[in-house]
Amino acid sequence: MQQIKRHHFVPKTYLNAFCDESGKLLVYRKDKPLAPLNVTPDNTQFRRYYYSQPTPDGGQDNNTLESLFSTVESSWPDTVKTLSLRGDGNSRIENIYQFMALQRVRVPASRDMAEAIYAHQVKDTLKALLAEGKLPPLPPGLDDLPNKVEVTIDPHVSIHAMAAMLFGMEKFFKSLGFIVVHNMTKRTFITSDNPVIWFDPTLPYDEQKPYTTTPNGEVVFFFPVSPKIAICGSTEYVDGFKRSGFTHQETSDEEWVEMMNGQICRFAYEAVISNEPGQEEMVSEFKEVSPVHEAVSLKTETGSAVVHQHVFGKRVTKPKWRGGIAKSSDF
Repeated sequence: MQQIKRHHFVPKTYLNAFCDESGKLLVYRKDKPLAPLNVTPDNTQFRRYYYSQPTPDGGQDNNTLESLFSTVESSWPDTVKTLSLRGDGNSRIENIYQFMALQRVRVPASRDMAEAIYAHQVKDTLKALLAEGKLPPLPPGLDDLPNKVEVTIDPHVSIHAMAAMLFGMEKFFKSLGFIVVHNMTKRTFITSDNPVIWFDPTLPYDEQKPYTTTPNGEVVFFFPVSPKIAICGSTEYVDGFKRSGFTHQETSDEEWVEMMNGQICRFAYEAVISNEPGQEEMVSEFKEVSPVHEAVSLKTETGSAVVHQHVFGKRVTKPKWRGGIAKSSDF
């Protein structure tokens, strides 16, 4: 069997809808926002062996997950066509839900978050063992070593975390209603390497946190399907969605389109993707802003507890895993 080496975390079938007339995309890297790459969908948004898993015999399975995801991806072009023609979105609801859920959990922004949580838990365990006297005392001058030690996590661990995240997405979708928005303005929707976003719209802009809402509170969900179509979700749409499912609506509000593009840019992890030039200023504004991990220690009656959350902050380079499966990035 031919081994798949390039594992796309943003599928080519999704990116195809954002191509220009030449069949290429403009990929604006947050690290180099003024030098976009003009590439085909096949040559961007992948990592080598990203979904590879170790096998019991000591080998490496490079194909199973990539092939599994391809079954969902293969139906996406028909879904995009249906939505573009303002057809019955309810006939494509299973594919829409599956595709959006996968695009939330499979991307580096999500998997890096899971690995950051595991790394923090390893440090907490080390601190606890030292405090309980179950490890030899640290040498003089190295008392702060548990806070400074670099912990690397096997990427295979975050593959397993994807299953739990998918279950959470299923519950989350049930709390929302959805509409299909057709962009009638001259300004097109952009997308990114982390295209599924949601936030609490009741909070001031500077206080919003990625993927963080209050129980039974308001939610804005957004997923660009193409430069002219997006799926919007909200707690306000629940009743209408229960009655009619997906309905088609139009927007001629260019300010709203620009605002949602700004959110897409803010939620982008490493790259913003567009079918047209002119995004340099917006990408530069958010070049040091991405959804990243933050651990917060809270006092409790019995001591303290750590809460792991997403915040908007500067993305840091993840320590490389030195064992097992090779892994490299490529735009």
